[in-house]
Amino acid sequence: MKKKWFIVSIILVTIINLSAFGTYIYNRWSHSKNIYCSSTDTVSHGCYMKRCFGISDGQASSLDVLEKTYKPKIETLSGIMKDKRIELVKELMKEIPDHKRIQQILQEVDSLQAQMQREVVERLIQEKRILTPEQQEKFFSIVLIKFYNEKESIIHSERQK
Repeated sequence: MKKKWFIVSIILVTIINLSAFGTYIYNRWSHSKNIYCSSTDTVSHGCYMKRCFGISDGQASSLDVLEKTYKPKIETLSGIMKDKRIELVKELMKEIPDHKRIQQILQEVDSLQAQMQREVVERLIQEKRILTPEQQEKFFSIVLIKFYNEKESIIHSERQK
C-alpha cells in the first residue's frame, strides 16, 4: 500500500514540475513577455518602447528626440516646484506664518503642477503620433494601469488612517 502512494506522489510531483517548467518556457519565449518590462530601466525611452512594444528603430529615435525635448522642461518645473514647497514649509515653520504668503506659494505650486501636466499631455500627444494604433493601445493601457495603481495606492493609504 505504501509503495502505491509513493508511486502516485512521485507521478504527481513530476506532473507539477513539468507544468512549472512548461509555464517557465512559455513565458520565457512567448511574444507576450512585454508585460514584464519595467519602466524603471535606465535605458532611453525609445529603447524601452522598442523592447516592450516592438517599435521600429525610426520610432525609437523619434521618441528619444521627444524625450530630450520634454525631459529638461519637466525636470526644471519639478525643481522649481520643490523649491516652492521648501519655501512653503519654511513659512509654515515660522512662529507666526504669513497666510497671504502661504496662499501665494500654494498658487505658484498649483500653477507649476498645471504647467507640468500640460507638458506631459503634450508629450503623450506627440508620442501618440509616432506610434501605430496597436502600439498606442498597448502604451495607453499601461499608462491607465499606472494611474489606476496610483489611485488604488492613495485609496489604500487613506483607509489605513
